[in-house]
Amino acid sequence: MLHADFHSHVMPGVDDGSRSAVETIAMARDLVALGVTRLYLTPHQFKLGNRLTLVDVQKRVDDVWRILARADVSLEVCRGAEHYYGEEFLDAVSRQEDVLIPFDWEGERGLLVELPMGRPSVGVERLAQVLAERGFKPLLAHPERTRHCTLDRAMEWKDAGWSLQLNLLSLVGRHGPEAEQMARTLLQADAYDCVGSDVHRPADLAWLRDAHKEFRSISEVVAS
Repeated sequence: MLHADFHSHVMPGVDDGSRSAVETIAMARDLVALGVTRLYLTPHQFKLGNRLTLVDVQKRVDDVWRILARADVSLEVCRGAEHYYGEEFLDAVSRQEDVLIPFDWEGERGLLVELPMGRPSVGVERLAQVLAERGFKPLLAHPERTRHCTLDRAMEWKDAGWSLQLNLLSLVGRHGPEAEQMARTLLQADAYDCVGSDVHRPADLAWLRDAHKEFRSISEVVAS
């Protein structure tokens, strides 16, 4: 489960993540050292002014691949985006526009979606059904960071068709004590379908090393 990182901001110069090729290489090297072999590049979409097209994202992914190849970093990088749940996103879904950036998930078209963190979102369950009808496999980014998330609500989202992605950094308090507690609760309930670092800066990697250890420790208890 830790070999694929489904959520990162390693793509340089596109959002609040990596600021340069140097930072991208540094983060990629550390992720490889942690055992990551596949990294999904998921820049913000419909947030921070971003409205990227499928063609633009793929070009940027190809650029990252070349940057890493020149630096002799062996890491598979894949296209994706972190879509912010709001009017712009819902409008794009209804129009089926090319600003929806899917990623390949075992032959299916995954779509990573972030809920607003500070307020409840209406229609989350129905959205999963709509996305499925459009041919997407919906994946909810870091639900533990959403303040209105509970174990029961997370299970309702899963029943509606959402898969759930854990932010590993949540396990070590990087996103605050409430997110840490909810992450542990959901992980212990075996609610997550995949994991991501959500790494933005090289400084995040010190936290991430501890997070990998914590994930393995909790997962071993759950499996026993």
